[in-house]
Amino acid sequence: MRVKVFLEVPKEMSIYYRRSFLSFIKNVLEEEDADYCEKIFRKGGFKPFTFCVFFGDIKVNGEKLYNNGKAILTVSSGSPDFFVRFYNGVKRVKTFSGKYINGSMRILKTQMIEEEPLSESKCRFRTLSPIVVVTKDKHPVLPEELKSDGDTFIVFDNDVFTKELRFSLRHVFNGLPELSFKNEKGKKAVVKHLVGNSEEEKVIKIVAYQGSFILEGDPFVLNEIYRYGLGFRRHQGFGCLEVVR
Repeated sequence: MRVKVFLEVPKEMSIYYRRSFLSFIKNVLEEEDADYCEKIFRKGGFKPFTFCVFFGDIKVNGEKLYNNGKAILTVSSGSPDFFVRFYNGVKRVKTFSGKYINGSMRILKTQMIEEEPLSESKCRFRTLSPIVVVTKDKHPVLPEELKSDGDTFIVFDNDVFTKELRFSLRHVFNGLPELSFKNEKGKKAVVKHLVGNSEEEKVIKIVAYQGSFILEGDPFVLNEIYRYGLGFRRHQGFGCLEVVR
């Protein structure tokens, strides 16, 4: 299931806006069910959702993001427990203030979307937010076709990319799903991102995959990926997907 939240937002905000939108999601859950919120956000816990934010007429200048004052937050989950709490909670929210949105945003309306089930073993997806894939020693991984000179820190390997994609889904499936990935129109994306708590925040650069690709696997696996997202850092605003029909 998905919820689209239509927002009126400041026309100037930080490129680190994901941090404030995650805080918004957490705040909604906390107001609706504090015990549930504490459970899923405790360190090492499985966060059963992904999200992305679409801005109108977006322009970026340094660490500032400019837009036309409108945004759509899409939150996706395969967990009924999460979905019911978030959907019921967000309907009661009128405004939310955040450091990295440079003030307050106003909720205009919410829309619940039930995805059309995927019935085939092959599906074409497109990223709504970039997919983060890393090795155990924190090296970013991209498909081999995206290799370029000078990227010595990045692992360009199709088999490793697929292997780490599967590993990123271990909490969704309580194991590693069988999965095949094929790049179609992908590219490297580099995203500045905030990590750490509010007292010890730091900026890191995340290398990610952005574009369209084909996944092959059991339809159940593909449906769960569609709902929960793909890759690491899904709950931080990465790995949200849409189906290319």
